[in-house]
Amino acid sequence: MSDIRCRIAPSPSGFLHIGTAKMALFNWLFARSQGGAFVLRLEDTDAERTEEEYVEAMCAGFQWLGIEWDEGPPFGDVPEKGAFGPYRQSQRRDLHRAEALRLLDEGKAYRCFCSKEELDAERERAAAEKRPYRYSGKCRNLTPEEAAAKGDAPWTLRFRVSEGETVIEDLVQGPVRFNNREYDDFIILKPNGDPIFHLAVVVDDGLMKVSHVIRGDDHLTNAARHVMLFNALGYPLPKFAHLPMVLDETGKKYSKRLHGANVLDWRDEGYLPETLINYVVMLGWTSEEEGREFFTLDDLKHLFTLDRLNKSPARFDRKKLDWLNGQHLRRLTVEDFCDRVLPFMNAEGLDTSAKPREWLLRMAAICQEKVPTLKHITAYTDFFFRDVDAYDEKAAGKFFRQPDSEKWLETAVRVMEAAPEWTHDALKEGFDRATEELQTKLGNLVNSTRLALTGKPVGPGLFELAELLGRDESLARMAKALAFVRA
Repeated sequence: MSDIRCRIAPSPSGFLHIGTAKMALFNWLFARSQGGAFVLRLEDTDAERTEEEYVEAMCAGFQWLGIEWDEGPPFGDVPEKGAFGPYRQSQRRDLHRAEALRLLDEGKAYRCFCSKEELDAERERAAAEKRPYRYSGKCRNLTPEEAAAKGDAPWTLRFRVSEGETVIEDLVQGPVRFNNREYDDFIILKPNGDPIFHLAVVVDDGLMKVSHVIRGDDHLTNAARHVMLFNALGYPLPKFAHLPMVLDETGKKYSKRLHGANVLDWRDEGYLPETLINYVVMLGWTSEEEGREFFTLDDLKHLFTLDRLNKSPARFDRKKLDWLNGQHLRRLTVEDFCDRVLPFMNAEGLDTSAKPREWLLRMAAICQEKVPTLKHITAYTDFFFRDVDAYDEKAAGKFFRQPDSEKWLETAVRVMEAAPEWTHDALKEGFDRATEELQTKLGNLVNSTRLALTGKPVGPGLFELAELLGRDESLARMAKALAFVRA
């Protein structure tokens, strides 16, 4: 395995959404393309907002997408993996505190005894003077004696920001320069000894030997602080790649707070993980093959490169997602498609166990080209398992309440009864002849018959579904529809 080590470090304060999935995918793809390791680390130090429900949903979401981690916390039957654990930040508090105190001992950090009231007063003065607030540095130059004189007074630990500038050679944004004067001496330890995010993330990345930090560009300004800490702690500096955030359909930043959509919700709606992977990668990466939009996970593991990452934000497009889902559905084998739709059918009360496997495969085959998602399968198949007790009102007006409606159904019945074999070809041939005889459109016979057999205006091909439904059941439903039309 190479020295390439990438990570995703989500905060489990919400469900796994599209934006986080995008960052995880790019880290995973880069690690895989380079023969490196992908690390999952949970930044769960915000005890008030962290929920185990979110932890489980995040891990399950990654697994469903196929983003398997090489190192990470235990989940389900998967034990903790990796030599740099634990992989939950809340369990690494002592490591963070030890590194913070090392900075204190080395003079790179100092105790700040300023009270909340003092800091609030500083902020008020800054606001009154219409200038950005930065800590005054009041405690920066306290002597050891002055600090000792504070006794048991509560303190925070602040990092000493040096003069000069911090330069980040970003793999996406290019060189980014920050004047250190823009940063005050920021807090790295709270009064209770808990680490601030900036310290924890750097210590964890450093000790876990992360080589590349690929994350959203909302962390770009934070990166200056992180580079300062990496250098102060003596850790090798990782390479940074800050990616544009995903925008929603209105142009707003896609976030768990505003859009708390759970990636697993897409699963439950019948979207394929292959679709989500394909779509998410297009929200920030462009293939060398101009115009190509369809990718499998195996394709991406071989094609993905960091130099093809986009600098501009992408807007979430539900129509494009739906189109891609259809493309991936059509490329499944009939066997695979059948296995994936059966749980959705069973969940809606359709007893698929009563049907032989061969019949189910035939059913899947005639629906695969029609359904936009796995969940839509029920609307295309429920009539196989249930009696038709009602007819779509709009379709009934068009095909059951016309002057020739009775003639259409009577003709269809005659053709069906006379069919030499109950097969697609025999039924189609009979309907074609009857259309010529009646001098009507084929659609009138087909659509009125479909409505009679299914109660719906759309669905699988008529002759395919009639063949599956069977002669006796089909003729019984035709008789019922005729009675309805004649009433």
